[in-house]
Amino acid sequence: MGEDVQAYVKSCLVCQMDKTERKKAAGLLQPLPIPERPWENISMDFITGFPKVRDFKSVFVVVDRFSKYAVFIPAPEACPTEEAAKLFFSNVVKHFGLPKDIVSDRDTRFTGRFWVELFRLLGSELKFSTANHPQTDGQTERINALLEEYLRHYVTATQKNWVDLMDTAQLCYNLQRSSATGTSPFELAIGVQPRMPLEMAKQKAGGSNPAAYKLAQSRQEMFDEARDSLEKAARRMKKYADRDRRPLEFQVRDRVLL
Repeated sequence: MGEDVQAYVKSCLVCQMDKTERKKAAGLLQPLPIPERPWENISMDFITGFPKVRDFKSVFVVVDRFSKYAVFIPAPEACPTEEAAKLFFSNVVKHFGLPKDIVSDRDTRFTGRFWVELFRLLGSELKFSTANHPQTDGQTERINALLEEYLRHYVTATQKNWVDLMDTAQLCYNLQRSSATGTSPFELAIGVQPRMPLEMAKQKAGGSNPAAYKLAQSRQEMFDEARDSLEKAARRMKKYADRDRRPLEFQVRDRVLL
């Protein structure tokens, strides 16, 4: 009797479609091919849901997949395709040139005919993550989570200063050493590690303006705290990345429920 019930439940289509899945999520993160040099292949995404500040309600995140260098761009909530393209050119292309390949999720801001045709004319190939499975672009998802955790730590009670935190967040993220590359995204993408405010101020410590030194010191302390926060978040994400997932591979002719 028990075997009959078990066999029936296993073959019941309604049961399989309606019952809550109790197993770990199937499949681990699937990495994309590794680019050969900085800014040859990038990924893009939007983080939405921020309080409105100076017409900004989202962050346009662009990541160089080779160096892991990230650009955080405040953007309007809707951000039409034309506006997204302008932000991309003024914040990315102007500094690093056009990429060869662009990986994105299926956000309507990237799937529209304007965006696809624009990059076709420019000679860049726009590739999309698998629908409903952003794991194929897991790198941008992880950076998004790091940025969100950083902002939760430093944003004020009114949450109105998040736009002002973008530059510091971008600098601190790009200065921290990547476990994947062994160096910082900044150094790998630009070629050198930049000097920080306090390092420069110490060279002028004998000067006659203590207020300037105090400002540089406070900025350095803010950078150090921000970098520490990002590093802690990265360690937590690394620890728990695949804890709730299970490896799963399908073979030809395997039967799956869609």
